[in-house]
Amino acid sequence: MQEISVISSIPSPIGPVVDDPLGQFLAGQRTERTRKAYLSDLRQFFGSGAITLEDVRGVTFSDIVEYRNGLAALGRRRATINRKLSSLKAFFKMMTAAGVVDKNPADTTLVKGYRLEDILVGKAIHKKSLQRIFDEVAAVDDDLTRTRDLAIFHVMLFCGLRRSEVANMAWSDLVEDGAFTVLRLPNTKSGVPQDVKIQSVVVHFLELYRDTLLKNGYPAQDRIFLSLSRNDSHGKPLTDQSINLIVRKYSLSAGLDHRVTAHMLRHTCCTLSIEGGAKPQQVQAHLRHKDLKTTMRYYENREKLTDNASDYIRIS
Repeated sequence: MQEISVISSIPSPIGPVVDDPLGQFLAGQRTERTRKAYLSDLRQFFGSGAITLEDVRGVTFSDIVEYRNGLAALGRRRATINRKLSSLKAFFKMMTAAGVVDKNPADTTLVKGYRLEDILVGKAIHKKSLQRIFDEVAAVDDDLTRTRDLAIFHVMLFCGLRRSEVANMAWSDLVEDGAFTVLRLPNTKSGVPQDVKIQSVVVHFLELYRDTLLKNGYPAQDRIFLSLSRNDSHGKPLTDQSINLIVRKYSLSAGLDHRVTAHMLRHTCCTLSIEGGAKPQQVQAHLRHKDLKTTMRYYENREKLTDNASDYIRIS
């Protein structure tokens, strides 16, 4: 009896590298969000999503340096510039491995990125400012809005979640693990499921919000945070952009700088953990940093302040 190969009978949805360099590269990414980010960056660099072998082979490190400098001239943030350079580096790394080009024109030995600001402590929200934000949320008259937003802020502060992870939280992702409550994140930046411990104070505000939802007659659904806007989005899950807008709204009403973002609460989670005495490995695990070096940058910056040269100056 002739054996039938199931794999060979299924046509590949994406052609080989020679036919579709960009498509083949995107197919190797773990998550849809990563694919979208790479697609956006590469389209911007090449000026089109239809990239040919000739396009790829025609790129030199001088082109990428010029692109980098052009972004800087437009006032793009350093983090944005470095992210786009990382996208190019990853793309050309695959092209090099596939034999399309001999060398990676975006390699960091050829194209230097912009050094990120070292003042990471500046990205954290001061405790007093944080309290002012919480006071603004607690003063909201509407029970449902108040309990939802208090839950959002506590989740971000104690769990250190990214705003997209907050927006995608589901009640079914909250599970009991012995004496602890754990949030199971099925879709993360790393592409693999991850668990985050939920403190009892966070559980309290989540339950308070859920009780208020039921009390106000909202139908049961799995996604936790819902839009309360008076438009077509009412009752639908919040987007990650909405999470950011909520943080900015309360920051402005608290009289804080307009540049406060949802991601700053993740930085604050990290900084407060360090100040509380958490070890680097504990912070890395909780924030789910892929590289310990990312976590250690926070420690190094805190150390500059907690044991500073000026602390040793004495004037009688």
